[in-house]
Amino acid sequence: MSDEPVYNCFAAGTIAATYEDIYVPRIFIPWAKLLVEEAGLRPGQQLLDVATGPGTVARLAAEKLGRNGRVVAADFSTAMLEIARRKPKSSEAAEIHYVQSPAAPLTAPGSAFDVVTCQQGLQFFPDRGAAIREMYRALRPGGQLVVAVWREIQLQPTFAAVDAALREVLPPDQVEAFSAPFRWPKADELASALRGQGFQDVRVVERTLPLVYEGGVQQVLSALGASPVAAAVAALPEVKRAELWRAGERHLARLLREGQVRSAMVSNIGTARKR
Repeated sequence: MSDEPVYNCFAAGTIAATYEDIYVPRIFIPWAKLLVEEAGLRPGQQLLDVATGPGTVARLAAEKLGRNGRVVAADFSTAMLEIARRKPKSSEAAEIHYVQSPAAPLTAPGSAFDVVTCQQGLQFFPDRGAAIREMYRALRPGGQLVVAVWREIQLQPTFAAVDAALREVLPPDQVEAFSAPFRWPKADELASALRGQGFQDVRVVERTLPLVYEGGVQQVLSALGASPVAAAVAALPEVKRAELWRAGERHLARLLREGQVRSAMVSNIGTARKR
């Protein structure tokens, strides 16, 4: 296997693009469909999508809401928002207004939205309570919140295999960033956090969806270019990066089926309503 095509994913400025090319179609679109389904959207509603990234949930929601609906999509990353804005618009979908904003304070009016969504962003926010409080503020009375938060990395076989490979090459403190998306896995903690900020009718369910990398091991390892350890991997000497790739091939081997890496992902889906 030639390392060069894989290593190109660590070039400066490609993190958002790699995320869009690899993670979005295989992970975030399927999970966004589930999130939008859970929200039970109706035409004409107003929706706020927090930590929208490249706009995956926002775009699917806009289609459900129709031309009389409205979507505000907020994210801290200008690179992600630029990708979102470049995507083609549907004439039958709700207008999407992209806003550069942290989760707290959130650049959004109070009591203005029927639904607030947040797909795999809540666990990253430095002040989760403040972020949930801002989502509560943005909702109208009776409005609905729908959030998704991954379970622990041990329940995500592909990510667990890559994590094991990283631990053979990188210092432990650098590897910790890779598992950051999976560090708020308990359903009761999520439910308690939502209730603690005033939400009622709180429900958290566990859902599982398949994950397939049809490009095999190389595609999985290329996705490191969009991960929290992208800079650390990019800084590795050539010999250490080659060592990482060999470790990745070894740990991912048990997930290979006819050249594809096949596993699943598990997430908590939380729903709640504003009083």
